[in-house]
Amino acid sequence: MNRTAMLYLAHTQPGFEVIAAEELAERLDGATVTTTRRISDKNGAVFFRFAGDPGELLQLRTIEDVFSVVATWEDLEPGFVALRQLADRAGRSTGFEAAIRQARQVMPGRGGSGRQRFRVISRQVGRAPYRRSDAQHAVERAIAGRQDHRWQLVDEGGLEFWLTMWPEAAEAVLAVRLSDAHTRHRGVIHEHLPASLRPSAAAALVWLTQPRTDDTFLDPMCGTATVLIERALAGRYQRLIGGDIDEQALAAARRNVGTRYQPLDLHEWDARQLPLDAGSINCCAVNLPFGTQIGSTDENRQLYPAVAREVARVMRPGGRWVALSGDPAALAPLLRDERMFTVRASHSVMLLGHRARVVVWQRR
Repeated sequence: MNRTAMLYLAHTQPGFEVIAAEELAERLDGATVTTTRRISDKNGAVFFRFAGDPGELLQLRTIEDVFSVVATWEDLEPGFVALRQLADRAGRSTGFEAAIRQARQVMPGRGGSGRQRFRVISRQVGRAPYRRSDAQHAVERAIAGRQDHRWQLVDEGGLEFWLTMWPEAAEAVLAVRLSDAHTRHRGVIHEHLPASLRPSAAAALVWLTQPRTDDTFLDPMCGTATVLIERALAGRYQRLIGGDIDEQALAAARRNVGTRYQPLDLHEWDARQLPLDAGSINCCAVNLPFGTQIGSTDENRQLYPAVAREVARVMRPGGRWVALSGDPAALAPLLRDERMFTVRASHSVMLLGHRARVVVWQRR
């Protein structure tokens, strides 16, 4: 029996939505991406249709959250009239039952039995004469008044309906959350330090290396090993190699890795002088220091090119190097210099309010 392709919404960190769209289009059989967009500086968003098991969505590595879309509206009136429209349409929408089924399929019993517990989270992109809390309360009242369930508004727990509005574009989306905190934090990293990446960002770097089963994968500035662990979870490989100059970071990396993800080697080293043979690596991903929490922008002027030279030395021709940087001045010379690497892709992203760039290079 053919299943109907449901409309879903995936959240990413801002700028990572294009990378996540690539992952879900490749990993989810039959998935079709309809659009990607930024939700201001809060999230990236991927809208897509998929007819398969919604549980598969929680296996995506580059996303932060995933939702089943209840309704989309693209003709809201300007001003306070929009609040009445939101309430009326939320009260009459026919998309609730299918979305709730998706949520309960992923997590049985979500929302409780008997009374259907719920809450509404409202977000607003752009200016409007009303507050986002006004829209939230309007939709809460509308859902509570529906006759399809015995609805009960709660502060915590229950179904989470996320309302995202673009008042200046007359648009809004109402969706029920399928994921939970585990999707965002994964549960595989136990120790964090300043400047540590969230798993979804690390997974995006790994995805851009185009993982293969014969990978000898390097993170020369591995911190707490988030990138290395994400590469281990991405599929089979030959060997993982990481190191850091910071003893505290390396100790945390060893605790995070434990006895899992073998073969994986961790070293205390200086990324400018790697104790590795020339041409011994075929892919690399690294979170370069932004020069704020770690190091300084002055230090980065010398550090970045030195690390690039070492990565070029140990990497085989055709290998991929993916780097994340929040220091555009230090990154610019690397982008201009094509003697060792060719730029294959570049993505503007935001991490915890900091503008950054993900660059994909290929070794010449």
